[in-house]
Amino acid sequence: MKADENAGSSSGYAGAFGINYALRPHKFVDRRLFMEVLSRFSNFLPLQNHAYVGLGSFAMEDHKLVNASFGTQVLISLEVEPDVVARQRFNAPLSCITATQHSTDDFVLSRAAILKEGGASPEANVIAWFDMTDAQPVSVYLDTFASLLREGEIGDFIRFTVDVDGKTLARKREDEKYEVLRNRRFDKLRELLGTRLKRGATPQDLDDDLGIARLILHAFELATDEVFHLDARRIFEPLSLTTYADGHRMLSVSGSILGRDTVQECRARMHLENVPGGAGDWEALTNIQIPQLTVWEKLSLDRRIPAADAAELAAMLNFRLHETIETTTLLSGYSTFHRFYPNFRHFVL
Repeated sequence: MKADENAGSSSGYAGAFGINYALRPHKFVDRRLFMEVLSRFSNFLPLQNHAYVGLGSFAMEDHKLVNASFGTQVLISLEVEPDVVARQRFNAPLSCITATQHSTDDFVLSRAAILKEGGASPEANVIAWFDMTDAQPVSVYLDTFASLLREGEIGDFIRFTVDVDGKTLARKREDEKYEVLRNRRFDKLRELLGTRLKRGATPQDLDDDLGIARLILHAFELATDEVFHLDARRIFEPLSLTTYADGHRMLSVSGSILGRDTVQECRARMHLENVPGGAGDWEALTNIQIPQLTVWEKLSLDRRIPAADAAELAAMLNFRLHETIETTTLLSGYSTFHRFYPNFRHFVL
């Protein structure tokens, strides 16, 4: 029997989805992992001449981070709402950020023109992070992803983030049994994925907490095959595959369009085996699951990592960190991701 879907993630209950972007600890770790993988990729291909293209929201945190990390001078934000674009221009923390009134589909169709609008060469490579949080079906996102790859250039680094939460497929009805809900969700997923549904998939695949994420990840793999299976020159290589739940479960697919003859060199220079969240292939999905900690709890754990394992850390604390998730599970996640863990502070401007 599946646990109650309203039991919440380790970051809190369903309402956590609505908390401030900057205070979502799992997304914070996921973003830092992205920066780590990009840093490793820069050992293979310098990034300062790439253009960064992403959905900046009103604060453009990722744009600032890419600029600070790699010296990238062309930073383009895509946004369709006029008021949000105006707010971005008001808040722009760097003069090299260009807030544009374009959608992700606009970028796919008019890449060269939008790059030129942002001050880049129309032929420039891009780091593109499309964090797709609007209420579109996953099939639309997969088509956008495939189109982005089709129009991409060797050297582009692409990151796609989509909602893979069961509640986006079907919400639990009053008094509905788990098996009925699971089957409804599987039927909806099968409808959305169509021929991209993994061969042999069944409703029982959704019994695993990461079942939906894995099926949608497989659909991403098939989408890349559709684009490149006849391309003798290019391939999309997955370099980081992560999922987390800050209220809703999300999936991030990160990788690069590479020349087929450079894949081994790229991986050799990146040393992804030493990167939490690094991926050697399409099966290497990393689940980011970390606890909420007080400052003293964090400091106490940090003093004992990496010498102590999760069981020893749990014995040291001697109390539960979550109502439904095992403490050892959360502490194992913390041990893996502790150097990316956020440490928020209050200050007065």
